[in-house]
Amino acid sequence: MNEDAAAELQALRARAYGPDADILRDPVAYDRLQELEAQLRTEQREPERSEGLAAAPSEASAAASPDDPESAGTAVPGSDEPASESGARAAWSPLSRVPPLARASWFLSVAAAATLAASVTWGLASIPVISEGSGARQIAALDPDPSTAAPSFGDPATPSLGFQFAGYTLVTAVNSSDGVESECLVVFRTEDVNEESGFPNGPTYYGCGAGAFPPTASVQIHAGSPAEARERFGEGAAVQFVLDGDRVGVFVDSAPQDPVS
Repeated sequence: MNEDAAAELQALRARAYGPDADILRDPVAYDRLQELEAQLRTEQREPERSEGLAAAPSEASAAASPDDPESAGTAVPGSDEPASESGARAAWSPLSRVPPLARASWFLSVAAAATLAASVTWGLASIPVISEGSGARQIAALDPDPSTAAPSFGDPATPSLGFQFAGYTLVTAVNSSDGVESECLVVFRTEDVNEESGFPNGPTYYGCGAGAFPPTASVQIHAGSPAEARERFGEGAAVQFVLDGDRVGVFVDSAPQDPVS
């Protein structure tokens, strides 16, 4: 075994037998470890086979004679491991020099790692795969429209931002629920706004953010949608508004070829 292979084997053994063992979660690395250890065992057995073939039958039988009590169960020179009854050295094992108690602890750690890896694998396999996104294309990025009369949704002390798009008015709001404040985005038809109150008299669509998830509101284009939206996207399309800071991204599930400004 060359130096590169020996270094690779040492690194893989650290991942398999060390305190931070993780090789059971890496099938490729585990197979490579098995391959290198098999190669090492083969290379270690080759000199023993050569010595056995070169020795004379009489010498071999004399060395392993059962009538000689000193030859049976003696240690292999240069090693603290006892030889077998035939005088042959036992195959090398990474645990051959480990005390019994430490060896038992190692087996328990490997078993625990295997159990953990199996439970993680089962847990991931048991979760149904859900698409990470709709795949809709962004067609616009809206900046606040100063001319938009934004009614005070949510906390009146927090100023709202207003946006206009395809006959819809979008307004930001802060909602407080159970002591937790979250930013929200409210969408409604511009034509439904009451001139006196500033609030819409028709349906509203809204969504609030939480943690890393931004406020998002989606609307379906239908016969009652603003005429501009029906002309631009057609009935049956869906438009999604995503608040990002002080801008709103617009996405459509049947987007036209070119982005709309």
